[in-house]
Amino acid sequence: MKRRVLVIGAGPAGLATATKLLELARDRLDVTLVHQGHHLGGKASSTRRSDGRFVEHGWHMVVGFYDRLRALLRRAGVNDRDVFVSMKGQSHPYEPWSRRLYTLDAGGDAIEFARRFATYEGLPGADRVNYSAFMSQVFLEAFSHADLTRHDDLCFDTFAIEHGLRPHLTKYSVFRFLREAYFNFPEQISAYHVLQSMRLMSSPKRAEAFVCVGPWSEVVWEPIARYFRALGGVLEPFTLATDWVWSGRRITGVRVARPDSAGHGDGTRAWGEEVTPAPGTERTLEGFDFVVSTIPHAVFVKMNRAEERMWRSPFFARLKNLRSAATVSMTLTTSKPVLANRPGPVFGFPAPLGIVVNMKPYWREYRDDPSVGSVLDFVGQEAGFEGWTDSQLASVTLDNFSRSPQVGDLRAAGVLDVELHRNRADAERLLLCEPGVNQFRPGARTPFENLFLAGDWVRNEVDLICMEGAVASGHAAAAEVVARLS
Repeated sequence: MKRRVLVIGAGPAGLATATKLLELARDRLDVTLVHQGHHLGGKASSTRRSDGRFVEHGWHMVVGFYDRLRALLRRAGVNDRDVFVSMKGQSHPYEPWSRRLYTLDAGGDAIEFARRFATYEGLPGADRVNYSAFMSQVFLEAFSHADLTRHDDLCFDTFAIEHGLRPHLTKYSVFRFLREAYFNFPEQISAYHVLQSMRLMSSPKRAEAFVCVGPWSEVVWEPIARYFRALGGVLEPFTLATDWVWSGRRITGVRVARPDSAGHGDGTRAWGEEVTPAPGTERTLEGFDFVVSTIPHAVFVKMNRAEERMWRSPFFARLKNLRSAATVSMTLTTSKPVLANRPGPVFGFPAPLGIVVNMKPYWREYRDDPSVGSVLDFVGQEAGFEGWTDSQLASVTLDNFSRSPQVGDLRAAGVLDVELHRNRADAERLLLCEPGVNQFRPGARTPFENLFLAGDWVRNEVDLICMEGAVASGHAAAAEVVARLS
């Protein structure tokens, strides 16, 4: 008789877990995947506006080392080269000291890539010499066989100063390149996270950045969901997990309800709005042999709040040491071109929205529209700006980016539309990779013998807070389940 598996969550980790389970053992498993809404993709989902245009709640980048995500998409019957378009290996730091944009080009072989990065021209002469010497050390450390986790207790700024970087150089945008342009971490970040990023981006090909040509939910996640169903899986939307039911060391059930947000009867919600159970819809899912939770950390730690015995245990207590941040994004559409010759991310501008990509060359529905000159997608974190209004955030962002003559006056470019999203809901928050965080991140196993974890916040082979890490964690959780079938 087939064993039953319940997978909770339809983000990258949940979809990767569910499909991998059936790929490995479809003759021995029945797999049901439940998720709270109708949009697939979790934090990387997309929605449609009333005018038919799609909305991304912050642009999502695919990096060259995302092998698992690309392979999953290909197994779902989608040509990943048609879906992901290269940003031509370029990124563009803004340095306030000169008020100029510079270009980092990842072209060439690995040695040329490292040399170009270490001899970055956006620094004054004396600072460039010191920065170059420091970066040479960093590349050697990242590309060595050393255990990089030993650097987790240090923030990258401290690591840099201890390795000879002059303290004032930490203020340059190029120093913040990886944590901002690639991973949207404007705060202090663990040195391990930066070094692990560099190790995974060990060549220009593996460091190349791509963006999706259309809505992530429609172009990426829905084909994977169809593949999951074709393998025999069952997908149930509008199912919000609220608590675990457990006895001894086993999960015996999962309490769920239909989501009810701001009175929406169909389970939909405004982005940034917390999801709450609809009264009278509570029920318990039972009869599953295994459960894989891909619930985001900020949601997971609020489940079973009254279970003191559970949350005082060493495993679960340490999860409360992890913190997350609310991200914020804004899409600005202009009638005149802006950043038309800057194919990659532009970063280094002040918070809260200090990173932008012109998506017009990439998004199919805007690419050939002559009425649209640019589609500027900004991202950042909300920390320190929680009390600001949307209009204040938008206005300050326009002022900040207009400081650079190479960007120009954004208002003069003819603003057609502004859409701002504050991703505050627990399910949308981003785990902070601050110093010392890895000692608190769990692996796939839990004290419950039939409950496993996956998600970008769970330790995995990739070990970065990104979609590829989420997929890797899903594969690990699936392997744990399959190993227990014999």
